[in-house]
Amino acid sequence: MRLTWCIMLLAGLVGTDAQVLRVPGDHATIQSAIEAAGDGDTVLVAPGRHEGCIDFLGKVIQLKSEDGPDRTTIHGGCGGTVICMVQGEGAGALIEGFTISGGTGDPGSMGNRIGGAFRIEKSSPTIRRCILVNNTADLGAAAWLLEAAPTFEDCWFDRNVSTFGAEIDCTGSEPRIIRCGFHDDGIAWRDTGAISIRDDCGDAGACCIAGACVMTTIDACEDARGQWWGEGVDCAGSPCPPPCPADVTGDGVVNMTDMLRVLDAWGWCGKCRA
Repeated sequence: MRLTWCIMLLAGLVGTDAQVLRVPGDHATIQSAIEAAGDGDTVLVAPGRHEGCIDFLGKVIQLKSEDGPDRTTIHGGCGGTVICMVQGEGAGALIEGFTISGGTGDPGSMGNRIGGAFRIEKSSPTIRRCILVNNTADLGAAAWLLEAAPTFEDCWFDRNVSTFGAEIDCTGSEPRIIRCGFHDDGIAWRDTGAISIRDDCGDAGACCIAGACVMTTIDACEDARGQWWGEGVDCAGSPCPPPCPADVTGDGVVNMTDMLRVLDAWGWCGKCRA
């Protein structure tokens, strides 16, 4: 009995270590709350519009809204990336329930603006139930990833305008994207391993889309007009054949349908020349 009581007491003491820091109740801004937080703490944000240009400072903490993305916005009016996670934040780092907008990206090494809403380097945080909207950058208006493995879950990407690419720009990264939607351009990747885009139902397999391999379900693969190689087939085996420019329809076969599609579009592209 005494041993059981001691174990319960110790468990209670351990459970009290994590704190909840409220914004603006305990701290005026999200960044000041993060600076005061320790690993395992939660920063809980009240509804309203809050200032961006936030840095997680390498901490494994949870940043959550009290009332969801429809009522809680982090806006990047500071003239840079809205949220940076560039100091090795692990999978325990969480951002949940925000609209993230107004980011314009940080200066990159090549002089380009990178990462409108998110800049994630060598980190693997989880971003859940967020709306990324109206962010801009030269590369990765929604998210710029470098050697990163973040998870985006139940997120919506809308009107994030990248000058030179897609909403998410990946270099040497392996993002996991679950039940997310894209209004415009989706993902561009370079020097990247297997990318997981799926509904997390356990029946994912390799899907070849325009010469790239992504992990997805058969339904999602067919919706994207890709070639599915079967449940359990891994992109690591590089099953995708090289892209075939003559396959206009993307069905894996060059035939009369491709020729008819080209003939139907015969003529000048864009505006008529004088």
